Amino acid sequence: MTKTLNDLRSRANWAFAASIDRHKLRQFQQQLGQYLRQPEEGSLIGRLPKGSDFDLESQVAQWLFAFDAGGIAVFRTLALLACHPSYWAKAVDEVKDPELERPFTRNCLLEALRLWPTTPVILRELTEDIRSGDRTVARGTGVIIFAPFFHRDPELAYANRMEPSIWGPNDTLPTVGFVPFSAGAAICPAHNLVPAIASFAIGALLSQADITLLQPSLTVGDLPGTLNHFDIRLRLSRQRVGAGAPHAAAGFPPH
Repeated sequence: MTKTLNDLRSRANWAFAASIDRHKLRQFQQQLGQYLRQPEEGSLIGRLPKGSDFDLESQVAQWLFAFDAGGIAVFRTLALLACHPSYWAKAVDEVKDPELERPFTRNCLLEALRLWPTTPVILRELTEDIRSGDRTVARGTGVIIFAPFFHRDPELAYANRMEPSIWGPNDTLPTVGFVPFSAGAAICPAHNLVPAIASFAIGALLSQADITLLQPSLTVGDLPGTLNHFDIRLRLSRQRVGAGAPHAAAGFPPH
């Protein structure tokens, strides 16, 4: 089933430039349906009333996509925190708070998504004519919004550095072009769920271990325009009592 989903997603990356493989889509939904009809005890699916009709096959595929990007953002956030000791200390202090909310950790995650959007290209269709310079772009025209163009606007003092303070309670700032979860009526349905769960995951690690960034080399100043999450290597070491910042130490193997 995973291979079928990977094949579908590889084609989906081309959006409307490639046709949908409807045979493979039906195959995936049939494979997934076997699990949905016999849900594990205690699972969310198992809690649904019998006979519920929520097009579960399509919903599960949507959330699988969302959490894949969430995992990428978690790795990048940990890499950022590991090379920013002051932010690291603040995130660790937040973990010690009995409250479930992790606003600062969430802001750090959003910063990772601003610096390296997991969805850099947003596709839209104009609903009205738009005047641009001396040209008119007609209603119905397909447009590409390239998020990094706005997220790294050189006019911003913090364009290429980590600045969690810009987010506050928001998960998107469309007025300045920051849309890690898109925006408007088509905003990502996981724009609340993924940051919350990702923050819990980051907090679980920070509460148990110190994390050192082995590679790549990131500096507190200008951060690179791209960061391959497959290149990130982190070393987990046993947390020192009263520790407030990452350090290099032997301990758990790198991941």
